[in-house]
Amino acid sequence: MSKLKNIEPQRVFYYFEEISKIPRCSNNEREISDYIKKIGEKLGLETIQDEHLNVIIRKPATKGYENSAGVIIQGHMDMVCEKDDSVKHDFSKDPIELIIDGDYIRANGTTLGADNGIAVAMALAIAEDNTLEHPELELLFTTAEETDMDGALGLSEKILKGTRLLNIDSEEEGILITGSAGGELIEVKIPIKYEEVSNFTDINIEVRGLKGGHSGMEIDKPRGNSNKILNSILRELKDNMDIRLISIKGGTKDNAIPRQSEAKIAVEHNSLSQFKDIIENIKEKTIEKYKSLEPEMEIMITIGNSVSNTLTNKSFEEILFILDVIPTGVFTKMPQNEDIVESSSNLAIITTENDHIVIQTSTRSSSKEKLIRLREKILQEVNKTSGNYTIKGEYPEWEYKPESKLRDTALSLYKEMFGKEMEATVIHAGLECGAFAQKYPNLDIISFGPNMYDVHTPMERLSISSTQRTYKYLVELLKRLK
Repeated sequence: MSKLKNIEPQRVFYYFEEISKIPRCSNNEREISDYIKKIGEKLGLETIQDEHLNVIIRKPATKGYENSAGVIIQGHMDMVCEKDDSVKHDFSKDPIELIIDGDYIRANGTTLGADNGIAVAMALAIAEDNTLEHPELELLFTTAEETDMDGALGLSEKILKGTRLLNIDSEEEGILITGSAGGELIEVKIPIKYEEVSNFTDINIEVRGLKGGHSGMEIDKPRGNSNKILNSILRELKDNMDIRLISIKGGTKDNAIPRQSEAKIAVEHNSLSQFKDIIENIKEKTIEKYKSLEPEMEIMITIGNSVSNTLTNKSFEEILFILDVIPTGVFTKMPQNEDIVESSSNLAIITTENDHIVIQTSTRSSSKEKLIRLREKILQEVNKTSGNYTIKGEYPEWEYKPESKLRDTALSLYKEMFGKEMEATVIHAGLECGAFAQKYPNLDIISFGPNMYDVHTPMERLSISSTQRTYKYLVELLKRLK
């Protein structure tokens, strides 16, 4: 039974519900790509699916718009797949369970996928609606935006015809995005060695319940990083007694602030009483320190069984050092506006493998120069260890253009429709607009979208009323682009 059936605009929410049934984690987009392609073909529109599973649906101009410059409406089909630990959900096959909660649509303990499923839904609704007035349209649906932007970066430089692009991947109504950050992923591998121990007990320390969030949009918010918090706990423990490290892990997505981290350590059997006293004191201090930022944070301690192998002290010290010195949070603010983040880093993921520990840090900046400076700062610390690094997942910044007819039209229309000014700004998140601007330098680009909150977390929710206003605005903007 449809849960969104009676919500206007009905076809937008129809498609949102339909795509919510389709698994579409990043790099698992074959099914959703085929679904979009099938819709385009069923409507009798020119439909292209490329080798990266990007889909383009072309819709001819309506009467009177034949000589108008073409417009591209763009969104990405993949989503960040996160869930609460208590939720049994398999993102490879299970549909997203939608819940209407007042003015909001949310999911049952998982990410909702409104980022960016609502753009897909709006574009498909426009594709089938022959009552609208608009120039020639290219509805562009891309893949892997949430990971390496492989879809946008792999798009042919010759395939798009339009000269104006509307990206529907912003998360705050009334804000017109006119530029965005570029970024990269710094992956550090620290080699580790093991030694035999006797009379040691393994203990699991878990930090969980943090807010997390988007590592671009929320990086300047007062939120904790579970990897950093866990490392500080381990450091204080080690400074007060003999502990050994067995393994450590934290975070799941490089574009999400880590919400949960855990380490398995070892303590001598006859030191367990001492450990319990010390860890209780550390827990109390840590929770008190972060209670205003992370009121739901928990530190869980589980005592296990005897263990015979741990990392050497040298390996342990290197891990503690590098996790301490890699920066996380805001690096610089925009020189012309201290309210906007210019560059940042997110200590995102830690994993333990057989012979090394992998640390992934996501960095962003609207300035190529500042991105390089931040990279050099991190690598300077890495070079003090026995570790090595690789730079990958690079994506370009979208530079603000002083002149934009599309921007001017969009701002003017918003004030006319809603009686208030629309704010034009540059954001710290990475948008595919940077890739399109790089491939098509003459494109006039803007980005906007409805109100969404806590994206990339299981608390993600989409405002119904904001979606209604945004779709109405999108339809009217197409009409104005004559």
